[in-house]
Amino acid sequence: MHGRGVRRGDVVTLVLPNWREFFVVHSAIGLIGGVVNPLLPKVGTPEIAHILRTAESRFVFAAADLRENSPWHRVIAAAEGLDSILGIVPVRSGTNSLADILEEPWEQRFPLDPVVVDARERDTVTFTSGTESLPKGVVHSHQTTMFVLRAYLDKVLGLNGSDSVFMPSPICHASGMAWGLRAAIHAGVPLILQDKWNPDTALRLIDEHRCTYTLAATPFIIDMLGAKARGAGSGETLRYVASGGAAIPRHLVAEVRENFSAELMAVFGASETYVTTATRPGAPDDILATDGEPLPGVQVAIVDESGRELPRGEEGEIVTRGPQVFLGYLGDPDLTHRAFRGDWYRFGDLGRIDENGMLHVTGRIKDIVIRGGENISVREVEELLINHPNVASAAVVGYPDPRLGERCCAVVVPTAGTEVDLQELNSYLVGRGLAKYKLPERLEVFDEMPMTATGKIRKADLRRQIAGSDDE
Repeated sequence: MHGRGVRRGDVVTLVLPNWREFFVVHSAIGLIGGVVNPLLPKVGTPEIAHILRTAESRFVFAAADLRENSPWHRVIAAAEGLDSILGIVPVRSGTNSLADILEEPWEQRFPLDPVVVDARERDTVTFTSGTESLPKGVVHSHQTTMFVLRAYLDKVLGLNGSDSVFMPSPICHASGMAWGLRAAIHAGVPLILQDKWNPDTALRLIDEHRCTYTLAATPFIIDMLGAKARGAGSGETLRYVASGGAAIPRHLVAEVRENFSAELMAVFGASETYVTTATRPGAPDDILATDGEPLPGVQVAIVDESGRELPRGEEGEIVTRGPQVFLGYLGDPDLTHRAFRGDWYRFGDLGRIDENGMLHVTGRIKDIVIRGGENISVREVEELLINHPNVASAAVVGYPDPRLGERCCAVVVPTAGTEVDLQELNSYLVGRGLAKYKLPERLEVFDEMPMTATGKIRKADLRRQIAGSDDE
């Protein structure tokens, strides 16, 4: 990278699975003072193009294999016409790959002077889906990142040299990178990665490497419990299992304790704030069933529509401020402004704080579906659906799922004289670049949509009608 002209402050994009090469590239970016831009390998070409352009990426490392639609092929297509990119390196391709570069005596060819960066400079740019139709770039500094790592790992968990981290979640995702890769670096402990999810393999890796800590969404945890019941492994070395992105069922806390002798602890936050609240080891079950208390040095409040702080027990909008809050959305000051009320970041979630100071998340203001911990912008899917020739009107809502938390349901009013089916609609969406994990998994066909007086679809009514059809 340095030989190609990448310098301090330049953005480097990584489109890599949970491979050890990610660690090598991540370390190299830090060595030259660059900014890490992780990107999930499953993201489609249109999103990659948007991210590369918005981030003004200077260099890209992408997974390559024999598939015609590998991440590297998608990056090549997305980067067409972007003159800012100095290089695109295929990883594990077998030709001119990262492995070849690592064999070169680069210390002699490219002598590097130490790069000193200010703690307030950009550290990462992570693109996340939300209520906007295109991913937005969340900018964190070295300071915000280091604060959260110290606050959670040192002051809440107390990880030490005897621990080891298991990370099945993608380290190209904000949570996987922070609480997998960077947690292990910060604590100075081994990191065990799993590329493709398989609960039997997960337990084998945990047992083989005596892993003590992991952070995973509830579907992963439920799968591992099932794997243990099948005799795939024991998981007996686990001490801490943290989970966020969806509510943790109370029974799951007991099952993890009984089967793994581990503490299942909730974390709540966002890409914009990392972990903001957490339950602590050794807390009683009624506390473990909450979303936890603020990390040391972090403030959380519940406010009404005017921004007035509400007393304990009352439901309102969850806001936070503190050293963990991001710098803003890349290239979008208006969106950044809307995300704050004064110096308080607005999650877009509803909640209350109980008499013990514990947060309870009760709902969402933002119009997203959280499937297995992944945010899906319903607006993005809806905007594609309404362009289908057989669709007169469309809405996407979440419906409950015991494993993933939520799945996407498309509600469609067909154009006169036409019919629609889920398989054909999803083929249409994939053909227009929608990532497969965002596809609707259920279709409901209505004669007309429930509407407000101002012409907006009443999504609350849709959710109730869908739930009612499940009960019939």
